[in-house]
Amino acid sequence: MTAARRLLLLLTGINLVNYLDRYVVAAILEPLGRELHLSDAQLGRLTFVFIAVYMCAAPLFGYLADRFHRPRLVAGGVALWSLATVGAAFVHSYPALLVTRSLVGVGEAAYASLGPAMLADGFHESDRARTFTWFYLAIPVGSALGYGLGGLVAGAWGWRASFLVAGLPGLLLALWMAFQMDPKRGAMDEAVDLGAGEPYLRRLKRVFLNRIWLACTASYVAYTFAMGGLSTWGPTLVQRRFAVSTARAGLVFGALAVVTGILGTFLGGWLTDRWQKRWPDAGAGISGLTLVASAPVVAWALATGNLGTAYALFFVGMFLLFVNTSPVNALTVSSLPASIRATGVAVNVLLIHLLGDAISPELVGRRADALHAAGRSGGDALAEALTLVLPAIVLSGAALWWARHRPAKA
Repeated sequence: MTAARRLLLLLTGINLVNYLDRYVVAAILEPLGRELHLSDAQLGRLTFVFIAVYMCAAPLFGYLADRFHRPRLVAGGVALWSLATVGAAFVHSYPALLVTRSLVGVGEAAYASLGPAMLADGFHESDRARTFTWFYLAIPVGSALGYGLGGLVAGAWGWRASFLVAGLPGLLLALWMAFQMDPKRGAMDEAVDLGAGEPYLRRLKRVFLNRIWLACTASYVAYTFAMGGLSTWGPTLVQRRFAVSTARAGLVFGALAVVTGILGTFLGGWLTDRWQKRWPDAGAGISGLTLVASAPVVAWALATGNLGTAYALFFVGMFLLFVNTSPVNALTVSSLPASIRATGVAVNVLLIHLLGDAISPELVGRRADALHAAGRSGGDALAEALTLVLPAIVLSGAALWWARHRPAKA
């Protein structure tokens, strides 16, 4: 196995554990909230605290990545978030839980900022859409494991055990990553990059002058806002509206995530590879169309009072949303020259979370609390609160459609 493929395998495994960790929390919100006597707003704030620390740490790791050995930085981050997740199994207060989620945010920022840039340096530009397809397949698989294992383990042994299952695997991956070679920056780029060694502020300016990067980042801000709300509250919605158990809700959403994620991510990457030679902006067009098409499907899923219909509509909506994953991420990293790629990815991580899933779960929770206080049932209140994500989905698709035929400016 080549060094590049070994790096892809390892980073994909870390990405899988990353999303397992995130979605374990969504699977156990109901029992966790009951034991610690938390409101929906407080439950939503768990995501805000995690993301707030995550997005503040991301630019720092982007800065360090341009100067130090990236695999070791990633290994340290993975070890930190794994230990923090294990620590969450032993908390007995809301402040202590917030502290553990904050430490998870620091650890994940190292991986999220450096992983895509390292992959871009290991594979030629023409192979990146295919490479990122495999890498981002870990999102639905990891999410499914988080939902499914989190729900099953919580149903059998309680929500604390779910954090143990989510945290321990990352320690082995961190050890493996610490001994990997750091791929040469820009080795696989066709264009000659004359910006190496520039001051940080000048590199940052070049990032923000890149129109393709701006459009992709704007789209992903809106996309992350929507996905943050839906992924956090989806299992809780079916538990409240249709009296589904924690274990069953986790299993169903896990199955939906893995099937729609694999199909959607593969389709997005395959269509982009097939069409981009004829239409260079095919990735942006595919992502834009499928995102806009998903909005009415998600709206119907939130409005229906039939459990089977809700599951079917969530399946279609999630499939359309996942088609976007591979093309837009490949386009984001490829639009940046190697000397500013890590900086651009880090700032992208900062913005998509600052304006995206850092705020949407708590906003939905606050809205649900208000509607419930006004007399709406728990399930109906949460469903209506989740309609906040619909305009964001449409905006996400519109930003990518605008990006078509817009030249990058480095």
